[in-house]
Amino acid sequence: MEILQKRFDSRLLAVLGALGCVLLASLGFAAVSSAAVPEAGQNCVESEGKISGAGSTYQNNLQEEVAKFYRNDFCGATGVETAEDKIGGTERGEAGNTMIAYNYPGAEKNKGTGSGAGLKAASCRTEAFFGTDLPYSLEQLEWLDEAPGTLVEAHEGVTCASTIKGKFDPPFQPDSPEEWPDKAAGKEDTTATLMSFPIGGSSVALPVYLTAATCENNAANVPTSLEFTTKEVSRLLGGEAKEWNEAELIANNPALKHCPTKITRVVRFDNSGTTSILKNYLIREEGNAGGGERKTYATCAPANNWTAYPPGKNPNTEWPGKQEPGKEGACSEITTAGENGGPALITKLKATPGGIGYADLSNAAPPEGAGLILPTVENGEESGAEPPSEGNAANCTYKVVTLPKGSTSNDVGLNPRDNWSNNNETIAGNENHENATDKGKLYPICGLTFDLVYTGLHVAAGGANPISRLSNDQRRTLYSYMTYLLSPIAQEKLGTIEYHGVPESWLPLLRAGFQKNF
Repeated sequence: MEILQKRFDSRLLAVLGALGCVLLASLGFAAVSSAAVPEAGQNCVESEGKISGAGSTYQNNLQEEVAKFYRNDFCGATGVETAEDKIGGTERGEAGNTMIAYNYPGAEKNKGTGSGAGLKAASCRTEAFFGTDLPYSLEQLEWLDEAPGTLVEAHEGVTCASTIKGKFDPPFQPDSPEEWPDKAAGKEDTTATLMSFPIGGSSVALPVYLTAATCENNAANVPTSLEFTTKEVSRLLGGEAKEWNEAELIANNPALKHCPTKITRVVRFDNSGTTSILKNYLIREEGNAGGGERKTYATCAPANNWTAYPPGKNPNTEWPGKQEPGKEGACSEITTAGENGGPALITKLKATPGGIGYADLSNAAPPEGAGLILPTVENGEESGAEPPSEGNAANCTYKVVTLPKGSTSNDVGLNPRDNWSNNNETIAGNENHENATDKGKLYPICGLTFDLVYTGLHVAAGGANPISRLSNDQRRTLYSYMTYLLSPIAQEKLGTIEYHGVPESWLPLLRAGFQKNF
């Protein structure tokens, strides 16, 4: 087995060394000295240490790039060694020459991506870690903290084996056992509490696709920029605005007078954290954060409320007027990609002249979003219209969002009464820690994205533990990768890839909470 090593700069040594000295003896982790090269192969065992994650597509590009930063700063290139690496044929799809594969082709092809799918994967323990922007409701967190498969059984009424096996197809362990919990050879996926912590954030852009054909057959008439007020965003996504050349839109965007074409809303097919971030913004715009009651600007019916997390299946796939395509009533037309994830929405939008959609900035911007207009949107202070990006960073602020109170364990979501849940404020005295929309002078439609990791993974492989099929080498990779992801070294790089790091003051608290409970 080839053992890999790479020298650190002093700042990285300080993060993964002095701050990471709780590396766990039961797995043979060695403390990293701030004055020496770490033990060779400590965290980057190529053949048996690669890991996968699945879920939120909002963090697709974040995970892809941070995996490369981790490779460059920590491991060195690992090469393509295992047969699983070669499946799919893309560096992002499988781990390639990094240690981390996120939303690999098997998950993408079988509707195993998106925040809702990430929660199911967490319940069924198919990955080493899981991504979500929702991130979960209080009830969902209870299910995730119970026996493996509880959330899937409660939400879908089926078992993990019938919904996950053969569909997620992870490239590395833990993969999926034939039955849950896996009790073969003395192993068992045990009940454990789930950590949750923000790893960064981004803006939700509102890309628009207008062409020469939609603007009087003249390419010169196609707007190069658009500006929307908060009311216009609500009318556009709520189905009230039907044509791009209507008077209210032309008032801010005179070029639209040459675009007499219908507006088509392109929305997510799946239960999506990106959708929930957008709907949280619309709820705040309508001035009723409790019920999310939508203002009636015209005659679009039925008047579905802006509800980010209603009960029932597929909780945020409902839209005003959406019954099925062709039966939207008085609302504008609506369509989906028929596949999970932001990239699929962008592909569908680029095939829908006159369409408006929504996606995280890294998917909406070029190269994926080449040819789309990314409008500016009136900020939370109503003092100007802001673009979704500022240079290569998301034009967002998260300074107004607070950590759960009390301890570093609470900071990583382990207090059942005050955590990162999207309905946390239903308990008297709690704040909604995850909602970062409509804040201040910057772009108002922004959100955090979270990773989920089970507690108790310090227990060595070979017996009963939360994800029994992870090898010791994989546990070392997961520990060091998450420590790195929550370091200033990694976070400061997010602003170069159309994301925004979490507040720097949070990082030592989140790292401490993660390391303590791993």
